[in-house]
Amino acid sequence: MSVISDLKEMQKLVDVKYRQQQESFARLLIQEDSLRKSLLRVDEHLADSRCNADADQKEIGADILWQAWLGRKKKELNMHLAKVLATKEQHIEQVRKAYGKVRITNALLSDESKKAKQKREKIQLDRTLDSAAAQHFKGAFRPC
Repeated sequence: MSVISDLKEMQKLVDVKYRQQQESFARLLIQEDSLRKSLLRVDEHLADSRCNADADQKEIGADILWQAWLGRKKKELNMHLAKVLATKEQHIEQVRKAYGKVRITNALLSDESKKAKQKREKIQLDRTLDSAAAQHFKGAFRPC
């Protein structure tokens, strides 16, 4: 195989790996967004329960139980979010590395393609010059 065909094959592979990394990262972003929205809803419920607990709920302690449940839920969501953020941080580095490989492979392929084109052009120029020289000198060395 030629260097260019090897680089094209490598380019396909690193592109696939990069797309996989991007998709994985996008799923993490969706998960993070969902957790943040859930945390906002819990905060809204907490604020609402503190302001709007009716007398019957306070009398039987339901408001305190509800707030305690919301507090546990918020803690659970925050812990899950922390794990997602830690995973996201690792994925950012993986996506950067994958993108770097894409850029390097593209640059190598571009350089090799330019070199191959220059080589073809030089060969063509040499052939043209040889042909022109042969025609020019064809009549110059006629025997007397």
